[in-house]
Amino acid sequence: MPNPGISKKVAEEFILLVEKKLQEGHPPPGVYVNGLKGAVASAAADLSVRSSSSNETFDLPVFPDDDISAEEVLDHLSKRFEKKLRNEDAKTWFEVKIKVPGPIGLAVVGDPHLGTSCNIPLLRRDVDILRNTEGMLAVNIGDTADNWGRLVHLYAESDISRPTERKLARWFLKEAGIPWAVWLHGNHDTMHSEFATFLKSENVSQIPMIDWRAKFKLCFPGGGEVRIDAAHNHKGTSIYNRLHGQKRAALWDEDADIYVAGHHHTWGMTQEEMDDGRVVWMARARGYKWIDEYATRHNFHRDEYGSTILFVIDPEEENEVRRISAFADLEEGAEFLSWKREKAKR
Repeated sequence: MPNPGISKKVAEEFILLVEKKLQEGHPPPGVYVNGLKGAVASAAADLSVRSSSSNETFDLPVFPDDDISAEEVLDHLSKRFEKKLRNEDAKTWFEVKIKVPGPIGLAVVGDPHLGTSCNIPLLRRDVDILRNTEGMLAVNIGDTADNWGRLVHLYAESDISRPTERKLARWFLKEAGIPWAVWLHGNHDTMHSEFATFLKSENVSQIPMIDWRAKFKLCFPGGGEVRIDAAHNHKGTSIYNRLHGQKRAALWDEDADIYVAGHHHTWGMTQEEMDDGRVVWMARARGYKWIDEYATRHNFHRDEYGSTILFVIDPEEENEVRRISAFADLEEGAEFLSWKREKAKR
């Protein structure tokens, strides 16, 4: 049987009693005064009760709420949180499904920094290789442009405008013909937040475009997989080891077959058997920014190789050491990939 509630007379008496207590400075225990006043006003309005605080000559209006209630706001925020959490969880170890049989090449393209300090001749050579080599897919490790943001004085040091940077970024993303599988945003991509928004708006192919770090799986037609932990940079540095951050990730983070980063404009790669028996690759791509006043001022060596690191993956190879090979020269690695693919077809 439904609860009939209280009568209007009882409600009126209760409202008048609470108002009296408030006037005497003795609100009911455990009740916030401001909240109680609002509740009384709302109840009085709903019941058309003449409040004791009303003037004998006139009545003041009671306005409706100017927005939704806190509970409604919480309901809305709960739905938004659940949606954002599902999106975030889906980005962890998402699948990139390989459709072609045989070995493939995963090219981790180091920081492009498209502009006046970028080694354009080398970049164009590598773009041509990525575009025309069968079985190739690519990861942009981040920092597509300088995008100096608030550091506008550094724009003055480069003879390139913001619209030109965006034109080059659009070319790199859509027009160059690079078979992108994943695209990361580095620190330069988010210095001026509009640039990351621009990249997302141009991403008509729906390439996974993720801030800083992506953990994903290459899933092969035969059922095997290779796990990739690609970050603009992994946590941890050491003057004695350029791959310190990747080694730290291999030791303490989730299991992967390849840990790779960019960011430092240096390169290195090593294959190692961990204590748990995993054989992993750790690498850093050098990128294409070859003219760097910061590096010159702080006496950093200008590396000549490793702008893009290519991993050639043979999903049918059972030997863990031979299953993945890495190359600091994209041209040599592409030739090896083509040879491996031809060999697999025989």
